[in-house]
Amino acid sequence: MMFALLTQAEAGSISDPARLQAQLQALTDKHPGRVGICVEDASLKPICVNGDQRFSLQSVMKVVVGVAVMRAVDDGRLKLDDPIVIQREDLSVNIQPIADIVAEQGSFETTIGDLVARAVIESDSAATDVLILELGGAKAVQSLLDGAGIKGIRIDRTERELQTETTGLRWQTDYVYPDRLEEARKRVSDADKKAAFAAYLKDERDTTTPRGMTAFLSALATGELLSPASTRNFLNVMARTKTFPDRLRAGTPKTWTVAHKTGTSQTLDGVNGVTNDVGILTAPDGGKIAISVFVAESTASNDLRAAVIANAARATVAAYR
Repeated sequence: MMFALLTQAEAGSISDPARLQAQLQALTDKHPGRVGICVEDASLKPICVNGDQRFSLQSVMKVVVGVAVMRAVDDGRLKLDDPIVIQREDLSVNIQPIADIVAEQGSFETTIGDLVARAVIESDSAATDVLILELGGAKAVQSLLDGAGIKGIRIDRTERELQTETTGLRWQTDYVYPDRLEEARKRVSDADKKAAFAAYLKDERDTTTPRGMTAFLSALATGELLSPASTRNFLNVMARTKTFPDRLRAGTPKTWTVAHKTGTSQTLDGVNGVTNDVGILTAPDGGKIAISVFVAESTASNDLRAAVIANAARATVAAYR
């Protein structure tokens, strides 16, 4: 589906905000963890549960980085077809399909636009970290948020910095070799792993509030952050996201379009740090709903955490008229 920027007069809206609020509250109340949800369409104020609490972004940060790149394109500082070569030293950690290409070929020649797509669609951390570097660092991404008046979202570190610190390490260049990173992780004591995880759960760096993220998504959907062409381009990229279809996508009818980005942290001693999905749900009539769901410090299974997110989407869509 190609996205069009339609006016709310042409579309429906959430018909009973109070009822939806109660349904979302019930979802959070019965889950064995901390849940934050926020929903917004163009006709009303955000409907939030724990909307001002902070939650770790994890890979949801990649959608913010992607928008920052598209904004740089709109400003003429970058072009989507700008060539870029990724070497071994540019790689990151954890999910990074690009690493397989570099391992096989020695390097990877691509473009800025391809990296944006890989960062969002495949959640490629190497693509994300290279884009952050091209933008001038995490502070440059944060300046996008500040300049756009978006509050509640923090981008402080690259993926390789964040993902090593949460496991009790500090990023080193040798960690571009996965076997060396794995060996280093094995040498971290259980006590240090627990301490790093506990610190991560309390850390306000690289976090958001559901209200802040939903405001960001709403501004994206309505064309306030990017040019019309860049908005359509980026929403189409988000709609091709492959990761975790059991979350927002599972709770949204196939007649709707889901442009989204997921994020997931490690689980330690039965506690999952965070399981996220945020996005823009587009109804058949063109109406758009921004939605953010964060499930933190949960002792539930993967399936049950995903079900909370899917059920939040399901309730939201059912309230749309």
